[in-house]
Amino acid sequence: MKRNVLFLILFGTVYLLNAQVSMITSQFSQNLTKSDLPFSGDRKLYAIGIDDKNTENYFVVSKNRSGAENDELYIEKFTKTGSTFTRTFQYKLTHPINKSLAFVDNRASYSDVDKDGNYESLSIIDQHTSGPESKIEKVIGMIMYQNKAYEVWVSADDNFSQNFYSDNFSQLPTPISKHFIDFWNRLNKP
Repeated sequence: MKRNVLFLILFGTVYLLNAQVSMITSQFSQNLTKSDLPFSGDRKLYAIGIDDKNTENYFVVSKNRSGAENDELYIEKFTKTGSTFTRTFQYKLTHPINKSLAFVDNRASYSDVDKDGNYESLSIIDQHTSGPESKIEKVIGMIMYQNKAYEVWVSADDNFSQNFYSDNFSQLPTPISKHFIDFWNRLNKP
């Protein structure tokens, strides 16, 4: 009996480990510079190494130079092919006033919902009216699925009460959209 219980626990643990995304923050990601990976922005805000079942990746968030007229935020994924990392995903947001886009790293989600061995993610971006101390005008959830971007957002126009979706959102498979919308709906938004 004990043997069967131990087998079931071991089998369940192995199954869950294979279904999850393994995240590794390395010294490389903390000290990452443009000479290491050609990320688009002038300054790195956030970087994390993410290994999934099939690939080794770096997820990098960067912005254009501080003091520029517009604010540009880039979310990029670099995947190891051979001995080098190549950009496999890029998402860019622009706001007409500098320092108005904020990536919220503690509200991101990385998982392998469809169990294909490649991770999917939800990144949260707060859009302020005129800088980080001003009111939030929009909260954007960017879903990365198969290296394509899909958006959901709420706006101050209706007191952040209604979800809006990008035109391509309906192309997401139902399990993917359901997983991330459930996560999104549990988040506290202004």
